Amino acid sequence: MATDVVQEERAVEELANKLESTNLYQDYKIIPELSEEEQKLLDEEIAKRPKTNMPQAVDFPLHDIVKELKLDQPQESDPEFYEDLKTQPATIYLEMKDVPDAIGKKYVPDLARRFVETERRIKTMERMLQALPRPDRSLEDDRFEILTEVLDKACQGLEIWETHCERNIPIGKRLYLEGQLVHLINSKFDIIEKICKEFHKLKDKRDEVNNEREWLRYEIRHCDMMFTEIHERLLKSYIGMEW
Repeated sequence: MATDVVQEERAVEELANKLESTNLYQDYKIIPELSEEEQKLLDEEIAKRPKTNMPQAVDFPLHDIVKELKLDQPQESDPEFYEDLKTQPATIYLEMKDVPDAIGKKYVPDLARRFVETERRIKTMERMLQALPRPDRSLEDDRFEILTEVLDKACQGLEIWETHCERNIPIGKRLYLEGQLVHLINSKFDIIEKICKEFHKLKDKRDEVNNEREWLRYEIRHCDMMFTEIHERLLKSYIGMEW
């Protein structure tokens, strides 16, 4: 009799938890839709593209991969957990290298969100660069060229994510390395954004422009070095090697 009561209580608790979880997540999305302004800009960009019978490239391929692999599905019953993570920097994952899979799996959707939002940010970077005043063969044109190189290099980090996203890697190590990766990419985007906003400050200042170019060359080399290290560590984690 006592056993029946305990089983009934467990069944009621499980049902309550299920209903609570369903209600909490009924309208909740870890990855938000594009804002009205973002969608408007994207629609305008698409409208300007030349008409062709060839298939159009996907604007956000990484997002499609996340949806296909269901990496954005909540692993924690309370949406507030993911809302709180949105206020935290990606560097929080640098403390999670050794967390057990059972604990770490609930953080995977947040990292997926960060990579999707980073992919979306590329559009913003491209628009900022295209808006820069840059007469042919001017210092401004030279600055534009090196900034596009920084952007191209930073975007290679998303290719590293795509290479390893389906591999069976211990979750703690994945959190650590992907957190490092998404932070690195966005740090380069931050540099581009800051320079674009203050672009006018170096007008006709050749020495300062040369210094800026050398600094950005260093940032590109730094990206190369870090991307190589992160890629190798993800690969070693996949095949069970220590690093």
